[in-house]
Amino acid sequence: MGVLEQLIRRFEHLVSKDTLEMKLYGFGEDVSPNSLEANVSRLRKRLSNYGASVAIETIRGSGYLLSMRESDPV
Repeated sequence: MGVLEQLIRRFEHLVSKDTLEMKLYGFGEDVSPNSLEANVSRLRKRLSNYGASVAIETIRGSGYLLSMRESDPV
């Protein structure tokens, strides 16, 4: 399962970094410490490029949260 799928399943709820890493990478797989952050960064770019109405928030020290993007004031 990908990062976006995990975040959608827990929409507007915190998903810990540990949970994401456990779901994304196999047990014993040699993973770079910043691979999850790089994955989330690429996903944020894609969401932005497509004008998605959702955003991925980083909850420092805990994980990530997918929520509705705040609309710009007119």
